[in-house]
Amino acid sequence: MDGNEILLVNETIGIIGAGVLGRTLAGTFVECGFPGERLMVSYGGKPSTFESIKEAKLVENIADNNEICQRSTIIFIAVKPQALKELKCLPFTGSSLVVSCMAGISSVLLEEILGIDVFRIMPSGPDTIRKGKGIAAVYPQNYTLTEILSVLGLKAYELQDEEMMHTFTVGVCLPAAIMVADKKGLDMDYAIEAIEKEYADFEEIYIWAKNVIPDFDSDKEEKKYIEHMCTKGGITEAIVNSLNSGDTFLDALKKGIARSREISTSARLTL
Repeated sequence: MDGNEILLVNETIGIIGAGVLGRTLAGTFVECGFPGERLMVSYGGKPSTFESIKEAKLVENIADNNEICQRSTIIFIAVKPQALKELKCLPFTGSSLVVSCMAGISSVLLEEILGIDVFRIMPSGPDTIRKGKGIAAVYPQNYTLTEILSVLGLKAYELQDEEMMHTFTVGVCLPAAIMVADKKGLDMDYAIEAIEKEYADFEEIYIWAKNVIPDFDSDKEEKKYIEHMCTKGGITEAIVNSLNSGDTFLDALKKGIARSREISTSARLTL
């Protein structure tokens, strides 16, 4: 029995949300040897999502949210922040390790809504996770969660202050931002040094971001990649739009941090 099997030997894992991130997490667990019969995923009922689940060979793992909450010992919440209200009535038991992947939603708000302790992670994009090059911020610190992320091939950055989650989130948006800034000939080093004064790991994350940018055969492929990274209303979109409007790299990153905070504030106001 290897280390991964020992760590998860008695666990049942549920993933609420089978979008790209949820499917990637589920698929990576399976690839790591986690038993499919102890893995559950849920989705909102869209036919297109079901087709994607089918392509990922996860149809037999589909369960509803109530079953996930009642049976899972580890639960990942991988829905969009806008879906927070839909989680309010779910029967979380409080005995599970519950992990939110929702950008901008604070642990305080999650615990207020769900009535249980919740840990937060901010993972890098699904493409980096699939390639074994993923990173993730963790708050608050939790040894078991950090070890689980290691099983998935992600390097964990344990945050002392949850406020730094906003800056880390901008960090995982850097690949697309670097590509745009590079084409514009912008000074990036100055911006990284400035932000590193507030978050010491930011330069390391910047180096990671440069190393995970794919190779492209054409400008069209590169443009498509950037567009794919820019979720409407999201943080990458805010950074890229800022760069395209003529802002410096530092100002664009600051706008990304501000957008993360806006998402957090708006989530509370819409409840």
